[in-house]
Amino acid sequence: MNFAIMTVFIIPFYIAIPAIILYFVIKFAVKNAMKELKQENNL
Repeated sequence: MNFAIMTVFIIPFYIAIPAIILYFVIKFAVKNAMKELKQENNL
């Protein structure tokens, strides 16, 4: 019974942590892409 209760609490973290990491990686990539596009347009 204890194991089942622990699993219910662990599974959301197992899904959420990679999702949060992906969010920040994509956000950083988009930010850099926008910066590069602005620089290219200025040249």
